Amino acid sequence: MALVFVVDDDPVTGEAIAAALAREGHELRVFSAPGDVLAAAREAEPAVAITDFAMPGMNGLELIRALRELSPDTTFLVVSGQATVEDAVALMKEGVVDVLVKPPRARALRRALALALRQHELAAENRRLRQALRDRRLLENVVGASPAFAEVLRQVEQVAATPATVLLTGETGTGKEVIAEAIHELSPRAERRLVKVHCAAIPETLLESELFGHARGAFTGAVREKPGLVEVADGGTLFLDEVGEIPLDIQAKLLRVLQEGEVQRIGETAPRKVDVRVVAATNRDLEVEVREGRFREDLWYRINVIPIHLPPLRQRGDDVLLLARHFLEQETARLGRTDLEGFTPEALEALRAYAWPGNVRELQNAIARAAALAPGPLVREEDLPDRVRGRTTEGQRLVLPEDMTLEEMERLMILHALEVTGGKKKEAAARLGISLATLYRKLDRYQRGDT
Repeated sequence: MALVFVVDDDPVTGEAIAAALAREGHELRVFSAPGDVLAAAREAEPAVAITDFAMPGMNGLELIRALRELSPDTTFLVVSGQATVEDAVALMKEGVVDVLVKPPRARALRRALALALRQHELAAENRRLRQALRDRRLLENVVGASPAFAEVLRQVEQVAATPATVLLTGETGTGKEVIAEAIHELSPRAERRLVKVHCAAIPETLLESELFGHARGAFTGAVREKPGLVEVADGGTLFLDEVGEIPLDIQAKLLRVLQEGEVQRIGETAPRKVDVRVVAATNRDLEVEVREGRFREDLWYRINVIPIHLPPLRQRGDDVLLLARHFLEQETARLGRTDLEGFTPEALEALRAYAWPGNVRELQNAIARAAALAPGPLVREEDLPDRVRGRTTEGQRLVLPEDMTLEEMERLMILHALEVTGGKKKEAAARLGISLATLYRKLDRYQRGDT
């Protein structure tokens, strides 16, 4: 049972709204003066506040802003017969879930209340999780409040303090790198380096040298000695993304790192001691890879000490809305767009309804596209990719604004290719006419904010 405030300067209207919602089983409190609402909120924070817009002394927008100071997790519905389009936009920018025309239909009112309550629960749970994890120095990029994701966070908290090797599994784009960062940040090694190795992005001929280093003169072009990334991670954490892509001969040297804590540079005879905590990730079924002879069984046992499976976005409920808002905040800050502040209800419904085969990465790409192209102040449904709106991408064209720089155009084209291919990098690289390694380098640069 939730506490719901109903505010209308006409007591008859307020009681009528409460009567329409009485059968939902919530605690309903009706107010006719905004000042009384604020006083009541100091005693008990409502889950939802349903307010009129045009009221003497304090209008609905002013009341929402004042009430949010007292009750930050409260969600809002506005019922009004006088709000203009400009008023409705301002209310949406303040996070109002819906604006209903007075007098509202009972069914529409109940449906809007259910949506507002769901958003309240999500906001409260996300705030609790984020605060608890922030106290433990967890990264801001960890966003989610669904039971499936909460279980992942519980496992992360359990294993982070141990030195055990962790294997992160899940579909492409589910956020394995973000979870690896979280494990490192929560571990006793947080003050040392987290070294990330995207194994599929490094050519096989260079991977051994990149991982384990080489001595001067070890091969043509080795004009100076070079420590490998395993050594660079000494004392910290080594994240091996797409570990299933490592060739068999290099897997044997990686096994030595895990078994003996030793690394041997190419061209040297004596091993070097290293102390690294390994977190590996893969979207492959490594048990199948072992059976088919593409992955060493002994290495599989070594990296699968603690497995953590990341659920696909389609199994995370309304986490998609939390992530969408998070990515929009990131993109508006990066683009310097102070005019873009949220989503229309239609856009939120489209985001919630889509299956997201490319998972979190596809959602991030979709929000980046919307932030670049939406006129503002709210992202509309038509600003989202056609596939998200349930439309075919056959014949889809990418329209580039005239004032974009070459770098911005390149970035947008790459994001568009990833959207069209559902986040499949090999297909996206082929569409763009570039190598997979080049695509990885560009994506890494965008994530660092270099462009």
